[in-house]
Amino acid sequence: MNQEYKNIISNIEEVFHEFSISKHIAVAISGGCDSMALLLALKNYCTPRNIKISALTIDHKMRANSSYEATKLNDLLIKQNIIHHIITIPSNLIPKSNIEAKLRETRYQLLSEFCNKNHINFLFVGHHLGDVAENFLIRLMRGSGLDGLSPIKKLSILNNVKIIRPFLEITKDELKNYLRDQKIQWFEDETNNDEKFLRNKIRKFLTSFEDKNIIEKRIYSASKEIEKARDFFDEIMCDIESLVIKQIEPNLYLINRLELRKINSTVGYKILALLLMKISQKKYKPRREKLVRFYEYLLQDEELKRREFYGCVVEESKNSIKNSEAKIYLKNPHQKLFK
Repeated sequence: MNQEYKNIISNIEEVFHEFSISKHIAVAISGGCDSMALLLALKNYCTPRNIKISALTIDHKMRANSSYEATKLNDLLIKQNIIHHIITIPSNLIPKSNIEAKLRETRYQLLSEFCNKNHINFLFVGHHLGDVAENFLIRLMRGSGLDGLSPIKKLSILNNVKIIRPFLEITKDELKNYLRDQKIQWFEDETNNDEKFLRNKIRKFLTSFEDKNIIEKRIYSASKEIEKARDFFDEIMCDIESLVIKQIEPNLYLINRLELRKINSTVGYKILALLLMKISQKKYKPRREKLVRFYEYLLQDEELKRREFYGCVVEESKNSIKNSEAKIYLKNPHQKLFK
């Protein structure tokens, strides 16, 4: 067994031991080389251990061939004795704008719903080293901070489903070689060549280098160092947060503007972003430039006018509190102000 295959197999073994997985798992399968290699490696590991696998394909119907490819994939998996479910995105959930991000969100929502309905706690996805590098460069170009430039997590949780990514340090070339050796075919997504998507432009840029795999590994190493800096930063932020934010009742928070003005703005941005996400129940932080403008609005000396931002609303506190002119309420817009 060559080193490439050892890496793939050892990564699979590692996550099963780390997370004590023993009964039933789901695998997100698009038909591409990354998800096909993941499914094959999982089958080889799970079959002798009597661990059940459900392969899940999302038919997004954004391409003319998507349903045909899902059916062909189903035929292929039947030959491999793998249980396969095709989940079609409802027409009313097909996005018209910001397509890539909204499709990803819908895809994960449908996958997690299937897992919950079928009592599956673990969902495996095939993100690999190239995805980490692409993600890093995309977020770098969008001006992301420490959070955005940290690597994709091996484990994340959505709707109580644990999402596992065992191949984050495996290159796409390793996955292709693994499939070729096992004589397993995969499908190439034709939209990967459509340069209207930023990710495809980044991918083309990376593949223009002869030493692409080395560059991707260096980007991964850099992102891991950024992750360490982020974790240290978060420790500092937690110590400061209690001075700035006070919870009054669910989804209603008091922000002390005097304390907010004293702290480092980078710490303040993150405290505010996380609070906005918590109240609005959104999965992602607001875009940085919009967050900065909202933050500067909070810091101004004069009395604040009522303002809505990111599914939240700011109202000036009129309660009999010392320095009341320096305090505001940030709340869900449907919630009455605490009196």
